[in-house]
Amino acid sequence: MQRASDLLVAVSSGAEEHKARILDLAFSATEELRLVAQEQDSLWIFDVDRGYETLNQIEYKRRFEPVDPTLEEIFRLISEGRPRDLPGFNENVECQSSHMSCEGSRANGMVYRSPVCLVSMFMDVDKWTSTFSNIVSKAINLAGLTTGNMENANGSVQVMHAEFHICSPLIPPRQMYLVRQSRRIDNSTWVVADVSLETIYPNPFPTSKRKPSGCLIQALGDGVSKVTWVEHNAEREGSMFKALLESGVAYNAKRWMSTLERQCERIADDSLNDKGSGAARNGLLKLAERMTRLFSFKIFSTTESGWRGVNLPGVDGILIKNWLIPPRVAVSIATSLWLPMKQDQVFNFLRNEQNRAKWDILSHGMEVEEVVRISSPRNSTDLVSVVSVGQCSKRGAITYLQESYNDSVACYTAYAPVDVRTMQHILQGGTADSVAILPSGFVILPDGSADRSSILTVAFQIIDEELTTPQELPESSLITAYKLIRDTVSLIQTALLQETKWQCPPPP
Repeated sequence: MQRASDLLVAVSSGAEEHKARILDLAFSATEELRLVAQEQDSLWIFDVDRGYETLNQIEYKRRFEPVDPTLEEIFRLISEGRPRDLPGFNENVECQSSHMSCEGSRANGMVYRSPVCLVSMFMDVDKWTSTFSNIVSKAINLAGLTTGNMENANGSVQVMHAEFHICSPLIPPRQMYLVRQSRRIDNSTWVVADVSLETIYPNPFPTSKRKPSGCLIQALGDGVSKVTWVEHNAEREGSMFKALLESGVAYNAKRWMSTLERQCERIADDSLNDKGSGAARNGLLKLAERMTRLFSFKIFSTTESGWRGVNLPGVDGILIKNWLIPPRVAVSIATSLWLPMKQDQVFNFLRNEQNRAKWDILSHGMEVEEVVRISSPRNSTDLVSVVSVGQCSKRGAITYLQESYNDSVACYTAYAPVDVRTMQHILQGGTADSVAILPSGFVILPDGSADRSSILTVAFQIIDEELTTPQELPESSLITAYKLIRDTVSLIQTALLQETKWQCPPPP
């Protein structure tokens, strides 16, 4: 059904009657984003607790959306300090019509990439998806209406379908049809803006709408750019993540900006460590980057359907799927659970290799040692490491590649077993491009209601040697995967209980 819709939008975008309207919409979006990103007065309110600016929706509506005389009078009364309990105020002013909530935010940062390089990255749908794999589940370029000039993407306009996720297979991704335009404002300033195509392709029951969002990029010289990121979305949410999603934190501009800074730092670091003694370091970083992207793609993306509930008596909230890694079959299983603990407390526990034997069934009773550590100068929580388990054990050693980081909203720990000889080859400067990797891991989110609780997603991916086709999953394989995640969740809860003295609920 989605492919049919994509095809319809792709074909109709080229029709002159739609093309002109899309181009007008794209230009208006870039112009609005330029003004909103550069605005310095009452349009933005700095949120001290969150560390970024939030959009004043009342002021935004006054400036950028047409209002009727009644709303104009309401705005006047509000500006005079009159009461807000006026008929229709919530529906008309606070962006809650059709039971959709609005979220607007702005964040600034500096990255070691030129504006032209950044624009090229954003206008290439594959590079954009790869860069923001922790946020973007998938994106497809459906039509290129204009391509810009030969030297850069100035004036380029694309129609695309995109999905955005918030790090749990239990949360449906946000799906939108967008038009994106890049414009050069002056010799040193660019703007790249998205906006939903709701006005051209009406949806009577939209779950997500993207108002003009994107970034303003200003050259600072020496390949450095200042980026101002703006996110402005309307959404209808539900589920156990309701508080988080309605808080506006989940998709805020700071999350996008933090991700961009981290990826650009990685690109700059790679260029300095691609030869000599830096080759091993660079190889590990590239393999870790591939691992975390594969983790996001397989666990949070809907590109490959197949997630279904575990069909066992009394089991709820656990999803499973099996898929082909030629010639073998992999099984993915995941669940999310609420924890009455701070997000960073759970994150620090799970990423610490000394705690691995407390929750990892394969590491139980074995010696765990961190043999390589690569930390980020930008953020001390960004860490790539090599962990050796059972080096002196009769069961044989296991080597894990692990990466931990946060994007200002979610905290991630992804890891994957790597053959001991293969890891030695990489540490000696050998290439890691052909190394097969199957990541598992954790994502910790704030629950949106208090800073003393969080939501933990646990996801495992394993090769099932008994399976020959991804079309079947016998009960024995189902039970094995279920027991793995059930027992791991129980071990994590027990270990955290010992640290914090909270009462551990029974396992699912």
